[in-house]
Amino acid sequence: MPYLSTRRSYNIFGRKVSRYLSYKKAKKMCNEINRDMAFFESRYIKSRSNHA
Repeated sequence: MPYLSTRRSYNIFGRKVSRYLSYKKAKKMCNEINRDMAFFESRYIKSRSNHA
């Protein structure tokens, strides 16, 4: 019985760690996408508005 309880707590800990890591990875990807979009907007959209 103690083995089952320790396995369960490890599972919860592992789930929390994996959730944290996936959140961190998603946040990093979101930041990269936003940075790329801002780069393209500043390069193409603003330059077009000046020419118009």
